[in-house]
Amino acid sequence: MSTIGDENEPREVEVTGIRERPGRFYIRLHWEEPTKFSAETTTSKTKMTCFHYHVDFKIENQMCQYMLGIVFRFWQTSKNILCAAQLSRIAHSEEEDDEPRPRAILAFINQNETRLQLEPWGLDQWRSRDFDASFAYPDGKDFTDITTLTWETTNPNEWKPLTCQLRIEFEAFAVGERNALKQLTELYVQQNQCDVQFNLQDDQHIGGHSHILVARSPVFAAMFQHEMMEKKTGQVSIQDIQPDIFKQLLHYVYSGRLSVPLTETTAQRLFEAADKYDIGDLKDECIDFLLDYIRVDNVINLMAWAHIHSVEELTEETLTFASLHGKEISLLKDWENLMKNYPEVCLEASRRMFDRMVLSSESNDTASSNRQ
Repeated sequence: MSTIGDENEPREVEVTGIRERPGRFYIRLHWEEPTKFSAETTTSKTKMTCFHYHVDFKIENQMCQYMLGIVFRFWQTSKNILCAAQLSRIAHSEEEDDEPRPRAILAFINQNETRLQLEPWGLDQWRSRDFDASFAYPDGKDFTDITTLTWETTNPNEWKPLTCQLRIEFEAFAVGERNALKQLTELYVQQNQCDVQFNLQDDQHIGGHSHILVARSPVFAAMFQHEMMEKKTGQVSIQDIQPDIFKQLLHYVYSGRLSVPLTETTAQRLFEAADKYDIGDLKDECIDFLLDYIRVDNVINLMAWAHIHSVEELTEETLTFASLHGKEISLLKDWENLMKNYPEVCLEASRRMFDRMVLSSESNDTASSNRQ
């Protein structure tokens, strides 16, 4: 990697850290402009000009250092500006290396315009997928007419400011707590000393422990602490929840975590199961997941689902997202279905889109008059 003149002088970065709760931190980063540098491609070994938003920071109560880089690259063949975010953890001693490592990292760029999940990518490194980043290209430049020459001669101070909010989650348990949870979870996983049997769909069965279930769910408490049939027989029929979903629910009851990663579908199904059995922390985890995965192609279905299940936070976020992407969303087939099946939701979404259009038009008019 080599530098390009004075354009690589260190840029000032605004860094703000907030601990939302134990084990979860929000780090807000703001750059006014990027650094420009050149690098060799791994395949052809040719020089490539890149624009780089970079910062080093530390997290509250930790000694090791973190480095975040957001790199913009131009591909002449496809006329695309691609970008990827990478986070590195740097430990300078064994003591620092023993500190907790992130277990989940999300990046929100320019007020949720782009949401990225950073996946493990080597030792103590996490990287996002490549994404289209033309939104950061300088105003006044014709993006459709961009060439390698115009890209390489662009000055960093022409680029738009960039804001990134990182959400970093760590393991929040001490060694003793982790061991206790592990041993408790093993009771369920190994199906040892169960005094309750759940009879599921497709003639599947899974055991549980009534005292643990009572402590974790008010619904199970009512079931096993009163003279109900389930208490007398130790048999519980579960025919309205898919077996895999119910097993994950039980795993969460014992361990406080799921044994498999969430998906959009399983997050919804698990929320519904957790809602039925009043397991609030699992409901929160499912909604947190869905909030991070709102996209143009799923926002309408999530909006309808959130409305049906009265999830106010997700309803509000989907409406806000829809107002930002109204032109794309209104062309989808799902938009027609929303109008037919949930007209009150569609009306509110349309109102938000219209308000956003009016606000944008007024802002453009103000900017135009100021230039004159």
